Amino acid sequence: MSDQQRALFSESWHRVAGQRLRLRPSVTIRKQYFRGENWHIAKDGFTNQFFRFRPEAYDIVARLDGTLTMEEIWAGCLERDPDRAPGQGEIVTLLAQLYQANLIVSDLPADTRQLFERHRKRVIQTIKSQVFGIFFLRIPLFDPDALLNRTWFVLRWLFTPAAGVAWLAVVGLGLAAVFGNWDRARDQTQGIIDPNNLFLLYVAFTITKLVHEFGHAACVKKFGGEVHAMGITLLVFTPIPYVDATAAWALRERWKRIAVGLAGMIPELFVAGIAALIWANTGPGILNSVCYNAMIVASVSTLVFNLNPLLRFDGYYILTDLTDSPNLQPRSARHLLHLIERYPFGGKFSTTSARSLGDGWWLALYGVASWVYRMFVTISIIFLVADRYFGIGLLAGLVTFIGSFLMPTVAAVKYLLREPRIERVRKRAWVVSSAFLAVCVLLLAVIPFPRHFRASGVVRAGGSAVVSTPVASWVTGFDVSSRATVTAGQPLARLESPELALVIASVRANREQITTREREVLHNLPSAIAPMRRRRESVDLQLAQLEHDQAALNMRAPVSGQWVSPRSDEMKNIWLPRGSPLGDIIGDGKDWEFFAVVPQEYAGELFGGALRGADIRFPGNSGVVLPVTDWRVVPGRQDVLPSPALGWSAGGPVKVRLDDAQGRHSAEPFFLVVVRLKRPIASRDDPQLLWQERTGFIRFDLPWSPVIVQWIRAFRQMLQNRYQI
Repeated sequence: MSDQQRALFSESWHRVAGQRLRLRPSVTIRKQYFRGENWHIAKDGFTNQFFRFRPEAYDIVARLDGTLTMEEIWAGCLERDPDRAPGQGEIVTLLAQLYQANLIVSDLPADTRQLFERHRKRVIQTIKSQVFGIFFLRIPLFDPDALLNRTWFVLRWLFTPAAGVAWLAVVGLGLAAVFGNWDRARDQTQGIIDPNNLFLLYVAFTITKLVHEFGHAACVKKFGGEVHAMGITLLVFTPIPYVDATAAWALRERWKRIAVGLAGMIPELFVAGIAALIWANTGPGILNSVCYNAMIVASVSTLVFNLNPLLRFDGYYILTDLTDSPNLQPRSARHLLHLIERYPFGGKFSTTSARSLGDGWWLALYGVASWVYRMFVTISIIFLVADRYFGIGLLAGLVTFIGSFLMPTVAAVKYLLREPRIERVRKRAWVVSSAFLAVCVLLLAVIPFPRHFRASGVVRAGGSAVVSTPVASWVTGFDVSSRATVTAGQPLARLESPELALVIASVRANREQITTREREVLHNLPSAIAPMRRRRESVDLQLAQLEHDQAALNMRAPVSGQWVSPRSDEMKNIWLPRGSPLGDIIGDGKDWEFFAVVPQEYAGELFGGALRGADIRFPGNSGVVLPVTDWRVVPGRQDVLPSPALGWSAGGPVKVRLDDAQGRHSAEPFFLVVVRLKRPIASRDDPQLLWQERTGFIRFDLPWSPVIVQWIRAFRQMLQNRYQI
């Protein structure tokens, strides 16, 4: 018997062959056209749910009137069109889907009990989807159809050419206002997530989304549909409005369904245009902030999120209509399962909803991309919640892990044990699944892989030094011009600090007073001499430090080398805070040093003796590797970068404190590693490889370990750094 003949039959056919099934009285069927084919939409008027199926299935569904058995219906299909008649397995799958959608009933006495059992399962499935979709809970509140009917005389004006012209004018003027105040708009984005702005942001978000949802509802009403559910969606525990516009599925014309999908974003952009005009013509205040928030929410979020087809928002339904791909997400999941059944498992009777090879590739790529993107969004939201409410974020992460990994694993085991479609290849399915699991375990938990970490750094000639102001002072002049050669101890610059002189005079006067008081105590109350002596010693130390700072105002070269101060002319007669760099003294260049900034999370590897080697690379010379054999760790944690070039202020990779104008104080402590380099090592590859203040990175090699061990270590470091646990 050929494969095509054998594909007509199914081991599960005996379960339904004698059944006399019929559609529920509340179900109506309408035609739709996709890619030149007639599809059919079944609508349950009682529950307002929809079910879409292909023409071959309609030949079966149209005869579900309770008078014929399923065996008789299938035999009739074979007689009428033996080439296109569905197989028994396809009919069983179709009936299962109609059964789950609660669209068919039977005259058997047990059907009433089964109907309630179906309803119970649907309720349980709904509860599960809400629990494991904890960030997207949907709560219906009221039926908006009556409100739409009462206000339709106003709403219908929105679908006229005049409304289109007004929309273009407002959106165009809004864009012009934003681009005309671009610097102001860009600066104001820095406070968009400020705690003081969160309430106004939520108000703007609620208003724009309410307009968005009413846009969908009005468009459905325009094309003759009905909207019977409106409520709130708890998006990351934040209530926002939603409307059930599934009635658009029953619209025959594709352009109408696309219009319903766009009907939410179009009025939102109109709101963004009005908000932009008000924002551009008002000063700081509540109205200005609300309009700015509305402008951002109604434009950026609409274009970025609502148009994204990888999530089941407006963009998804627009894509399904544009590509004539109904039920895109479930079809893609079913096609991926078919690929597994057909090729790894060897199931020759597995069927797919793909109409061609290209359609199959499209479904597979979309299924993988949508799953990856959903996981990315979910994990990002978990971290967003955990950053503010760690307990809730931890609970949400646990629920997401159960719903996304544990429950699918249980479902996969049940599938391998009970699925009728793989009855003939069940042993092979178990062997292939076990082999795949074993390979995953080997790759993730057994086989070691390379492990390393990187740290950014900067190159300096050996013996170099940074010259900075010892105290806040005025720069009165320089004794040496830039690029001149200096020796250790040679005068470099002259500084003046009138405030320091006043402080020294005050401390000296205080010391004289304490000394006088000490003499009196020694003469009148000898037992109290010890506290007075300790007080005088403390003032002596303070005075010595101040006098040292005053002496340092006449700055001298700490080492010998070439003095480089390109901004020396600009710094004359200006006030500089303590620690401001005046210039650099560059060594002779025979030996070079690389100063690497190692983050705290790698302290264990840095001090645990696990390092196996290191090498240095530079941007622009990625093919040149400098092996490292001699390095040392500066004792203690540091917070001052070896060069401002490593900080965010100069475009470097290290985050610096916002209150540091010089860009040298890191936001988090680090460990400083000093690496010694020999000039001849670099000159063999590139004579210009090393120069003063060039940035690069050092890679430390660690012992190899399995991937799962590396992931666990990285996860623990993330928890420690992000949540201090």
